[in-house]
Parts: sequence; structure tokens; C-alpha cells
Amino acid sequence: MKRSAEEASLLVDFAADPCSNDANMESGDDARPHRVSTLSCFAAPPPSLVSSSHLSSSSLCSSATTISTTTMMHGTVSTMIDENLCDTPPNNNNAWTRFINARLLQRDGSLKMGALTVDSSTGIIIQIRFDSQPAEDYDHVLSDDDEDKLIIHTVDCRGMILSPGFIDLQLNGAYGVDFSGCVDDNDCTAAAGLCTDDIFQVANLLCQSGVTSFCPTMVSSSRETYRRVLPLIRRARREQQQHHQQNFEANTFKIGANILGMHLEGPFFDPLKRGAHDERHILSPSKGIDTVREVYGLSQVQENENDRIDYSNPMLTDIDIITLAPELDGALNAIKSLTTHTSASDHNVVVSCGHTGATYEEGIQAVTHGATLLTHLFNAMNPFHHRFPGLVGLLSSETKLRQMGSQRPHFSLIVDGIHVHESAVCMAYNSHPDGCVLVTDAMSAMGLGDGIHALGNMSVSIKGDRATLAGTDTLAGSVVSMNTCVRRFQEFTGCSIGEALLCATLHPANVLNRSVMREREAPIGVLEVGARADLVLVTDKLDVAATWVHGLVAYDGLKIL
Repeated sequence: MKRSAEEASLLVDFAADPCSNDANMESGDDARPHRVSTLSCFAAPPPSLVSSSHLSSSSLCSSATTISTTTMMHGTVSTMIDENLCDTPPNNNNAWTRFINARLLQRDGSLKMGALTVDSSTGIIIQIRFDSQPAEDYDHVLSDDDEDKLIIHTVDCRGMILSPGFIDLQLNGAYGVDFSGCVDDNDCTAAAGLCTDDIFQVANLLCQSGVTSFCPTMVSSSRETYRRVLPLIRRARREQQQHHQQNFEANTFKIGANILGMHLEGPFFDPLKRGAHDERHILSPSKGIDTVREVYGLSQVQENENDRIDYSNPMLTDIDIITLAPELDGALNAIKSLTTHTSASDHNVVVSCGHTGATYEEGIQAVTHGATLLTHLFNAMNPFHHRFPGLVGLLSSETKLRQMGSQRPHFSLIVDGIHVHESAVCMAYNSHPDGCVLVTDAMSAMGLGDGIHALGNMSVSIKGDRATLAGTDTLAGSVVSMNTCVRRFQEFTGCSIGEALLCATLHPANVLNRSVMREREAPIGVLEVGARADLVLVTDKLDVAATWVHGLVAYDGLKIL
């Protein structure tokens, strides 16, 4: 069957799996995933993950082009099987993986039994079926003659929950690595030097807690530190993207959580609300966006004398989120400049209000100028008062903001049981459930245990789950993992497991405008056809069983896949 010119021009170029009858397979009583077939498409999997058998009952290819569609929030995505695909010899670039007997997280927080298929050569979800779906709605079954034309394996999730991977928008560091630390220009031998291997180490280990994407976060720092760290993180992101592509082709390099743009927390804060941030670096953006560019060292994209763009300096595209105090001189100008786009190619920076003494009225101004997030709600801001609600009052101002042409901001919460009382967590969530975003705000001591550790140029004392500036009672970030935050959030609020998972998946993706297709970037934070296959398999107790990034195994927690 010949493809029409219109079909050939589709921007979404995903391979659709016509599927077998896996959706009818019965799940066992054991709530553990079971490997059915080969895992040869995964990058360097541990021996416990590999099985040598193929599914003998699956038909894997078709001589005709098949079109299927699914509706996403932003429109309709078409998925296509190339009619020439069946003529391609078996190799890892044609590997599909099917997850069966899984409870799949939906955008409304519900969990639906079904199956999900991933093209492991692209890291994209290509098909989703639900057990309630009529058999006549399935794609046609491929012929047995085509069975060996693709490499397929199946993961039986045995009734466990398959969710999009967690997205942490505020991570100062972990496992001994501090993203605000000094940069080693030469190699990783210097004890205090931050290098790309350190960043990769964090990315790899985060998968143990179900995190598949994160924003490296810097506390208020010196101008020189910004000029050194931002280009380093950019280089790590580019190397990781190249390594992921190599994995699809050669199965090399360890898979880790996706490195997103940076979250710059400071230094434009109210000095009285600086918390654990070094007061020597705190200042106002008195000249608006010009001060922001000057402090971070942001360079305009300019060509040098050799007609090549110099990427050695920090650039606006390195940044996903900036937290600032909106009441400061010049702050509203900075907010508007950072969030106003004059062309479709302009980079989107999320401006968040935090470490601030802003009033409710000043918060309204910030939102109408473009701020869309509140950083670690309740912490480092004025408390809610019935006559002076402060920024917390924005959560219940849906009607007022809508009349002004704006929406309520999202808000992040550190639900470690220390930063925010469980009753306050419930109050915030019940006021604006769709806006709740869980963050760890973790610092370098996460995963290291009690002792004295570094946060920027400050010393932090860790005892249990509590992190404070050494010698004080001032909280200095957290040391809990994201899956722990999700578990405690669900316990505190009494919401469903699915609703808790949304606060670590869909909601942070919405903050970054990444839950929909964007400039050919596949969505994250959702389980939908065309979305990136960043996945976490969790139990009903929200323990992480396994994690996949770009459809490749990144963590096998139970050692039984």
C-alpha cells in the first residue's frame, strides 16, 4: 500500500506495533514482573534481566502500512508502520518491548489495566491497549511469516503500576555531588571539582528512586560559579543525548535520568527570606533582565571572527527555571522579559516565586507578568494569614486570576515530613490539586547518611531526614528520595496512588510545558502514544521495582525482571 504525500509528511514518525494477544494474558498472584522474552535491545543489562527466548505466539510485522491514531491533550498523533519495515533484517534498531498486565497511569490519576508497547530503537511509546478495549478495536495481527523480522520481548508487570518516570524540578545535588560546587577545569581527580562524570553519576543513581528527568539546581552563588557551572551542565546534557543515541545503535554507556535545563534558585531574594543561601550573594535585579543576564553571565548568541557561535559562556537556553522574589526592584521587568516570546523559537524560562516576602497583591502582579510556579510552598515566604494571605492565597484565587487573563500558578512542595506539616500539605493540595508538584530539594548528602556535608560553600549537618546549616536550626534542603516524597504525600493527603503519582509526573511536566509535543521533542510525564518511554514500575506501597529511560532498563530493583 502506497503512502500518501500527506502521511509521508507527518512530523510524528513513530513505528506503531500492530500487537498480539498479550492483553488477554492472565496475571499471576505474585506482584512481581516476569521476563517473557529477550532483552537484547537494552544497554548492557545485568544477567538477571536477560532471557534468551523469543515470544513464539507474536506476529511482528506487516507488508502494509498501518495507521493508528490516539488523541492527546494537544491534538491527534498518528503512528505509522513503514511498509518497508518488514524487509529490514533483524537488528537492535527494530526492537520493540511490550509491558503487559500493568496498571497504567492516566492523566486523571486513574489506573487502567492494559499493555504498552515501546520502540526501543527510538525510546518512544508506540501503542497502548486497555483490557476493557474491544478486541475489534485492536490493530490487525501480523502474519506468522513476519514474526522474526523484529526483535520483541515482553515484561509481565503482574498487576503492578506502570507510571511515567518521576520528574524532579529541584535537585541541588545527591550522592556526594553538589551542583553549586566549583568546577574542575582539567579532570575529575580534584576532590572539590565538579565534572561531567559527577553529573552522570547522579543521573544514574537517581533511577533507583524512579526519577527519569531532573533539573540540576544551583543555590545562590558567585558570578564566577554561574559562568563555570552552566556551560558544564550543558556539556553533560549534550554528551548524555549522544550517549543515548549510541545506546540505540551499539548498546553502550549506562542509562541515566535525563538532564533537563537548570533551575537557578537565586540570588534575587529577599535577604530576610534567604534561608540557607549565602547572604553575600543575595541582591535585587534592579535593572531587570539586564541584571539577570549580567549576574548569570548570559551571552547573546553571537558569531566570532571565524563565523562560529561561541558556546563557552552561559546561555538562556541552559536554564529551565529561575526562582526569584517578585517584590524586588526590577523583578517584574525580569519576569516579563523571561516569559514573553517574540517568536516560536524563543526559549521558555519558567519563573517561580520563592525566598520572598511578597504580599498577596505582589503575587498577583507576578502571575500577571508571567510567573507560573511557587517554589517550595510555605518555606521561605510569608505564612498564610486570614487578612494577609501572602503567596499561599494564590492557590484559591482561580476566579480572580481568570478574570485577569491568568491562571493559578503551580506550587512545589517538599514532602519529607520536616519542611511542611502534613495538615499544611493537605490544605495546599485540596486548594489546587492540579497545581501540586513534588520536589526533593535534595542536596549532596542524599544517599550518604548522617554527617557534615557541603551545599555550595556552606556546611550542612545531616541527622536522619533532617538537613540544617551546621550549628543552626535553619533547614538546608532535604535528603529524601522522590519515591519517599510520593509515598508520604499519599499518606498525608489520603489521595489515591494515581493522584499522588501525578504530582511527580504530569504536573512537573506541565510546569515545563513538556507534557505535549514541543518542537519535535516527545512529551514526558505521560503514558501516551508518541510520548517518551521514561517509565517506572512501582508497587502499591510505592516502592520502585524497575526504571526505564528512553525504553531502556536503567534500574532493576527487584533483580527479577
